[in-house]
Order: sequence, then structure tokens, then C-alpha cells
Amino acid sequence: MRHDLYITMHEKPFARVNGSGKHVNWSIGDNTGTNYLEPSASPLKNISFLLTLGALMLGVDKFGGLLRACVADAGNDHRLGASEAPPAIMSMYLGEYLTRLIDEIERMGKPTEQVMANINMGVRNLPRISKDYSDRNRTSPIAFTGNKFEFRAVGSSQNPSEAATLLNQLCTYGFYTIEKRLTAYKDKDIRESALLVLKDVFKETRRIRFEGNGYSEEWHKQAEKLGLPNAKNTPAALHAFLEPEAIELMEKTHVLSEREVCAKVEIKLENYVKTKEIEYKTAVNIAQTEILPAVIRQISAVASAAAATKSAGVASKVLTAEVKKFDTLYSDIKLRFEALEAVLVKADEKENLHKKAVYLADAGEKALGELRESVDLAEQQLAHEFWPMAKYQELLTVL
Repeated sequence: MRHDLYITMHEKPFARVNGSGKHVNWSIGDNTGTNYLEPSASPLKNISFLLTLGALMLGVDKFGGLLRACVADAGNDHRLGASEAPPAIMSMYLGEYLTRLIDEIERMGKPTEQVMANINMGVRNLPRISKDYSDRNRTSPIAFTGNKFEFRAVGSSQNPSEAATLLNQLCTYGFYTIEKRLTAYKDKDIRESALLVLKDVFKETRRIRFEGNGYSEEWHKQAEKLGLPNAKNTPAALHAFLEPEAIELMEKTHVLSEREVCAKVEIKLENYVKTKEIEYKTAVNIAQTEILPAVIRQISAVASAAAATKSAGVASKVLTAEVKKFDTLYSDIKLRFEALEAVLVKADEKENLHKKAVYLADAGEKALGELRESVDLAEQQLAHEFWPMAKYQELLTVL
């Protein structure tokens, strides 16, 4: 306030301009201070590293939709997949060296001492290598960065504790699954047993490992074929919380009961609906009370110029065409804000909150986008003196 500056916590307040989010740096350890994602000189600690990696991969593979759901809200829907933010598809980026190591474990035959020594050496070399190379892919929502993972999908207005809690739960699920599988090898050396289990885990979770461009159309098509969830908006994403396996995860980890999960979804849907209603009503109000009057002033100015030239004996076809152009623009804006008003009226007729949220996310966003298109065109064409607010060119260039 001292410098007359303000902060907006909206994830994507301006189209075509980078939004704002958070990175949750996540790792897990024990009461001795050991970080299970810190590669070490100790072979046993490196087995713990690989087991933790495998546990998280199992959790993300099984509950990737929950990760998307935990960062779902009206603002973050705009941000995810937009230039600087990761896409809504939950994948893991491990970097070239860790990926190569995992591939080696997948191809492994019998885990001999030599094989285990080579794997241990590969893990030991990760800190120096990964800190230089593994943070390059900024389109990945979950990236390994040396001795931790970065979860990059949390929105600027959101509390990151929900995402951190869910990452803990997913890792817990993975450890639980791995522990059950280890019992089948109880007569073997623990390191050998762990590598045999991890060999299967890394094969099973291959689909969530992605090193390429998360924005590419090819990845979206590939992810769909692989069965990875890709919820486009909050109502679609929140459905993941209500899946029986998700509720079971919440209850078994003693984080939420089924009733609390349902209440959580209800609250998130209500917040989404209220936010969207405010956005749409504000858009209608701005279009009706500020944009249309500005277009009228432009029409009046151009029409006056056309009349003046005509009275001077010069019939200007260009000015006459300009009047028609702005009149068409006025009609388009009016029709489109009325269409958005109709969406709001129809949304109130929906029989429950979920259907209302879905309708606002689909029909509402479509109507708002069309109104925005016409208003953006008006911003580009109206004289500066008639435009009632800061233009994009001012926001981006004027200090």
C-alpha cells in the first residue's frame, strides 16, 4: 500500500499473460532426519530411495485424478496448461539419468551382487547430475529435483497443505502396496527382494513417466490412450474424490471420513459456483455499463465525422463503413452478454449443485469466452479516449 501497489491472488487474471501458482517441494523421511529421497553412499539407504520413488509412482499412477482434484478451483482451471503452468494431466518427470536407472532395473534379470552394486552406484551419482539436469522440464506437474519432488500445479490462491497431505497419502498407499508384495519374497535378502518388487512397480507405472512437452497435442492424445485422467474443469476433477477407492484411501489413512469427503466436495462445488456467478455477473455488468457506452461514444464520433464530411460535399464511404462496423460490434456485445445472462438464469433452474456447477463450467465458460472475444475486439478498435479502463498494451508496457 505504501507504493500504491496491490496483489491479485487470481491464478490467471489476464489472458495470454503468465499466471501465478506455487511449487510444493515434497520429500519424506523419518525421525532420525533421514530424507528417503536423498541418494547416499549407503546401499541400504539407496534401496530406501528407490522404494520411496516406487511408492510415490504407485500412488500417482493409481490416484492421479485426486492430485488434479486437490488443486481444482475456478482460478486454477484457467492456469493449468497455460504457458507457464503444468497441464491437468498428472505425470512424473524424473530426468534422463534417473529414467535410465529405472529402465535398467526394469530390464534386470536376477539381482546379483554386481547388478545391485551398479544400481547403487547409479543412485549415488544422482545428486550431482540431477541438480544440473532434471529440473529442465517446466511443463511437468511432478518433477524430481535432486532430493525431492516439486508438485507444480497448486494455484496461487490455494493452501498447499492439501496437496502436501495428498502426496503423503499417495506415498503411504505405495508403501502399503510394496510391503504386501515384499512378503512374497520373505526368504530372500531384503535388497534382492526390494529390487524384484521394484522391477514390477516400474513396469506397471511406466505410463505416468513423461519426459517431453506436456503442452503438446501428441502427449494429450497419448495420455488419453494410456487412460490418464485429464479433467478440464473443477466439477469434472472433483468427481475423483467420490470414487470408492479414493474414499477408502481417505479413511484408511485417517485423514477424512466418507461423510467429510462428501462435505469437502460440496463445499468446493459451492465455492466454484459462487465464483463463477460473480465472474459472469461482473462480465455482464461491465459489458452493459462500460463497454457498450464506450462503443456508442465511438459510433457517435465517427457518425459526426461522416456527417461533417457529407455536409462539406464529400461522401466518405470509409467513414460510413466504420459506423456500420462499430454498430455491428455493439450488436455482437449486446447479444453475447444477454446470452451470458440467460446462462445464469438457466443455471438457477438446475436441481442440484453438481449439475449447476457442470452447466456453468460448460455453457457459462462458452458464453463468457464469446463475450470476451467481442469485448477484446472492441478494445483493439475503440479510440483510447473512449475506452473506460486500462488496455492490455498499457498493462504490459506502461510503468
